Amino acid sequence: MNNTPLIKKIEFSKNLFYFFFIALVSTSISFQSCNPAKGMVAQDAESLESFNILKTDAVSIMKKGAKSFSAMASQINEYKAKMNDQLDYERAKGENNLKTVQMLELISNPEGNLLGGFFKRWEDEGKLNGPFIKEAAGVVSKNFDKIINLEKRKKKPKM
Repeated sequence: MNNTPLIKKIEFSKNLFYFFFIALVSTSISFQSCNPAKGMVAQDAESLESFNILKTDAVSIMKKGAKSFSAMASQINEYKAKMNDQLDYERAKGENNLKTVQMLELISNPEGNLLGGFFKRWEDEGKLNGPFIKEAAGVVSKNFDKIINLEKRKKKPKM
């Protein structure tokens, strides 16, 4: 009887074991180091509440996109002021809150394809159509959810 194939199977299994072991260890290390909240400011209940309110208000305003922009301009400007106040509040937390600030800036950028771009397009066109409004509101809502989830993943403050 020839024992060679059995030895090769054992070596292959040993190599496969080492491969999976190294892959498992490196993956777990990378997931721990890629924690988006690592090195960030502590969780802020006020910010969390504000993000939820901003999200709800944004979607509510966006759903009115079929109305003329001029009829909604005061409500939109009031919303933009709230968003700018929140941005200022988040910026004041310092460099460790940069990811949250960048995400808020991305949502409110009038040259982008999120809320700021939606408002700009609404202003330029006067009124928007239903399917576009529905799609855009869903995308904006999901992006606010990302900010809310980031805030939730931050370390809770020590009491």
